[in-house]
Amino acid sequence: MSKDKTKTMPLMGHLGELRRRLTYVAIVVVICVIAAFVEQKWVFKVLMRPLVEYTSIDELTTLGVTEAFMSVLKVSIYAGLIVSLPFILYQFWGFVMPGLYENEKRSVVPYVASTTALFLGGVAFAYFVVLPVGLRFMVGYGADIFNQLLQAERYINFVSMFLLAFGVVFELPLVMMLLAWAGIVDYVRMRKVRKYAILVEAVVAMIFTPSQDPLSMALMLIPLMILYEFGIWLARIVARRKAKRAESEALAAVAEAEGAES
Repeated sequence: MSKDKTKTMPLMGHLGELRRRLTYVAIVVVICVIAAFVEQKWVFKVLMRPLVEYTSIDELTTLGVTEAFMSVLKVSIYAGLIVSLPFILYQFWGFVMPGLYENEKRSVVPYVASTTALFLGGVAFAYFVVLPVGLRFMVGYGADIFNQLLQAERYINFVSMFLLAFGVVFELPLVMMLLAWAGIVDYVRMRKVRKYAILVEAVVAMIFTPSQDPLSMALMLIPLMILYEFGIWLARIVARRKAKRAESEALAAVAEAEGAES
């Protein structure tokens, strides 16, 4: 049921609304995947750019009869999901927001926009900065000893996991802000455990960086440290707003009590 008492909907109505929005999402995703499949040459040009520009390898190798087709299909699905992501988020929050209070709606919109922006920012940072460095190091290592052949499936999986990892870890500030808003931890505590947080961030960079080379790990660790400080700043803003709200509610309660006595 909606929290807005003037707008209620039975359970079957909610299920019907959910089914309708999922149908829209499925249609848009399929259209985007088909479009990416049709424009596969352009999509693969984008995918291959860091490899072609920063290494001596300009083509991928397939080892099976169906690997070429499956690789194109996999890349098309990834590209279709990325392109349709704004529409997916729009449909999700279109379904959720009618059940929220007005003040919650005002908080949700910027939070969703920030989540999307940080995720895409992490993907862009990985694609334009870290991925070229990691590929140049890993592919160039031992080039005078080995004949380098890159399998299409492994390269696609590597790049996909690399970009996804950076997109996820760039959500750190908003996770910290959410924890502060929920009262689980405050910015003072975050400051005190900063040195332990850096250690955890180093472990995360070690695990989440698919290339496992020290340079790429460092290029993930440094943004994580900056994002942690940004998260502390956001948590401090949350603390100030919560304190202001508590003060306003206390003053309102006092005024209401005084009015009742008079």
